[in-house]
Amino acid sequence: MDWRVARLALLYFCQGLPGGFLAVALPVILLDQGVSLTQVGFVSALSLPWTLKILWAPIVDRYGSRRFGRRKSWMLPAMAGMLACTLAIGRFDPVDDLVIVLGLFFALNLAAATQDIAVDGFAVSTLRGRELGLANSAQVGGFKLGNLCGGGVLLAMSATLGWSGVFAIMAAVIALAMIAVYFASEPDDDGPVPAGTMEVVRQVLAALWAAPVFAGFLFAAKFGETLGGSLLKASMHRHGFSRELIGTIDGIFGSIATALGALVGGLVARRWGWSRALVTMSLLQGAALIVIAVYQSGAVDAVGYGVRLACENFAGGGVGVAVFMLAMSKARPEIGAAQFTASQVVYMLGAAVATPLALAVADATSIAPVMITGGCLAICVGAFAWRWAARIGSGT
Repeated sequence: MDWRVARLALLYFCQGLPGGFLAVALPVILLDQGVSLTQVGFVSALSLPWTLKILWAPIVDRYGSRRFGRRKSWMLPAMAGMLACTLAIGRFDPVDDLVIVLGLFFALNLAAATQDIAVDGFAVSTLRGRELGLANSAQVGGFKLGNLCGGGVLLAMSATLGWSGVFAIMAAVIALAMIAVYFASEPDDDGPVPAGTMEVVRQVLAALWAAPVFAGFLFAAKFGETLGGSLLKASMHRHGFSRELIGTIDGIFGSIATALGALVGGLVARRWGWSRALVTMSLLQGAALIVIAVYQSGAVDAVGYGVRLACENFAGGGVGVAVFMLAMSKARPEIGAAQFTASQVVYMLGAAVATPLALAVADATSIAPVMITGGCLAICVGAFAWRWAARIGSGT
């Protein structure tokens, strides 16, 4: 594998560590404490920095030491912030000190989102064309493997390690990644630096405004799958699955399936383009969500649930690769971090809206119909990409 792709995988892995715990472990821990689904849904607000990062992405693009590495100048301080927050979280009780823990998670996401901007800027400025398929496999696969370690593995081991032990291991992994980044060489950067921060923001937002089909597609692609997928852990919890079992099924096997789906999706996208990869994976993901919704309405077992969930996660990995390949192909190198970040924000906004909505509606009704609706929306996204791929690519 190209060393640039390998480095991307390492850095996205590091970003996935805290996200995995926040997405997989914390909701289960809170549910075990009797917190309602509606309240758990608001935990997604801790990911707000990932939605707002477009506001400081142009600053990351513009400033930095060319001698040390313009992207490393941001990566290492951001990772240091992640390390400090992780160590601090381990010192507090998740129930008695919940407000402090949630505040530290917000700061942790702020640092991780900043690191993500710098990594994306490196990817957009150095990788083009056919390279984007495997590059985005590294992005999605690396991030999900980080989720696997930070969420599923540590959740499955949490009964033995305890809260502080989980975060000690997470901190050690982040520290090792920092060392690897410090000694990694960054390519010479002689490209133009954006002249004005607000001007870059204006250009990026204007480009999205001028491409409503593209922007709407990004939002819809994440909204549909999240509307159904955000209920998977709640469904397993209601069927009496233990914390460790949920961590094993969703965090470990689910993340492995996502990483494999990202690899397959990258290979398909590299050979046939983003649209064919997205159509194939969206149809598979929608069908998997509908099958899970019907299955979980009756008696379930861990193996049966795990196989179905793995299929949904496999397809989700391929969808992510296809969407990010499309977004990177439309980004201009000179403002690549800001422009790709804007596309990511629109994409992730779909999840930010869908997660609390799905959990609140499921709390008021039941899980199955909401999950089926999400599956149908995912299938519609695939059908739309099949019919209007050229229009989505042009964005008009």
